[in-house]
Amino acid sequence: MAQVPESIAPHSDLDNPDKTVLDRLRTPSTDRLLLVLLLASVLLAFAQPTLGGVVRVTGSGDGCPDWPQCFGNWVPPWSDGHAIVEWSHRTVGTIFGAVIFFATVLIWLRYSRERGLAYTYTAALILVGIVGGVGGQVVLSDLDPAWRTLHLGGAEVVAALTVFGLVLATYRPAVPGSGWVHPEHLDGLKLGIAAASMALITLLSGAYAVWRGAGAVCAEWPLCGGAIVPQSELIWIHVIHRIISLVTVFVVLYAAHRIYRMTGIPSTLKVAAVAAPVILAAQVLMGAANPWSHFEEWARAGHLSLATLLWVDLSFVVSLILFPVPRRTAARESGPTGQTGVETA
Repeated sequence: MAQVPESIAPHSDLDNPDKTVLDRLRTPSTDRLLLVLLLASVLLAFAQPTLGGVVRVTGSGDGCPDWPQCFGNWVPPWSDGHAIVEWSHRTVGTIFGAVIFFATVLIWLRYSRERGLAYTYTAALILVGIVGGVGGQVVLSDLDPAWRTLHLGGAEVVAALTVFGLVLATYRPAVPGSGWVHPEHLDGLKLGIAAASMALITLLSGAYAVWRGAGAVCAEWPLCGGAIVPQSELIWIHVIHRIISLVTVFVVLYAAHRIYRMTGIPSTLKVAAVAAPVILAAQVLMGAANPWSHFEEWARAGHLSLATLLWVDLSFVVSLILFPVPRRTAARESGPTGQTGVETA
């Protein structure tokens, strides 16, 4: 029988046991490069809406009248402060998109079996492109409030996806092989989703109020000019935002209290639950600081930044309820073979 040349003979995993062991031990939670990219994604997802708020309060939305270039060039004139602010926002968005792209490629190359993680970041990558396109439409539509609200909403959804992806990479379900929440945590999940939804609605309603020119129509807080019934459409828009904010306060406080008292949850989830009321309190004070400071730029930008931070924190809360078991802890408990389903998150 002719011998098959070694150069074309098929190889099995037994031919390279070290590679087999490495593939088994390498997980998203131990991949430093991937974790750096995922963490950078979360931080940039928070920074991007914050910079968008700076663009808004400094009146730099039309700093670059064209898109994707700025005054027909890729680099704006350095003498134009508004152009620099708007260009910086676009540049950070481009970097953010690049980080999401590289993270998505790395996930598919190394961890394609992690379907939840791969699909989450693929969705984030697609949505980043859509949000960028909507941002261009914002400029071309002369800063239409509806397009601006859609742009901000898309950016916040991307932020939630990056948070979900980071948790997927570092945590797993309470029941190996299952993507469903633990039955004892179902009520907490519903409350977390309700709190996060209200936080997002509050954020978008406030942004819409500002873009409609209703952000500064009430120079007092908590009342608005002393009138019980708003006297104009703009005042109605502003007051509705305040009413939504009040409802959000109660929903977030109740949800945080109930989630903190749940059993069998990681300490990270408890920290996130405690952080929610703290961030909420700071956001309410920053909102009050707007009329108190006669709508200074720092107060207006800080209010949106804290609203985004609350949304990111509540996204962590929801994600950690779904996936409450740290992967590394599970790996240590399962031994070297990893037969407890750690890889199924």
